[in-house]
Amino acid sequence: GDLFVYPKNGQSDQQQATDKFQCHQWAHQQSGFDPTVSGGGVPPEQNGSAHAAYNRAMIACLEGRGYSVK
Repeated sequence: GDLFVYPKNGQSDQQQATDKFQCHQWAHQQSGFDPTVSGGGVPPEQNGSAHAAYNRAMIACLEGRGYSVK
């Protein structure tokens, strides 16, 4: 599912976009999964676990930058 990201520290729209992009890059690097690519860019048998790893990495990154993630 989609992640819902809420700023906790008054981050501007520009800062939110930058943080989301940088966290996406890091999460992709950590998990090998890229949600912008069909099938996540991983073999079908790895899709579920790689997607879960990507979401965990995104959440950790965004929470570390002062966001609430649901």
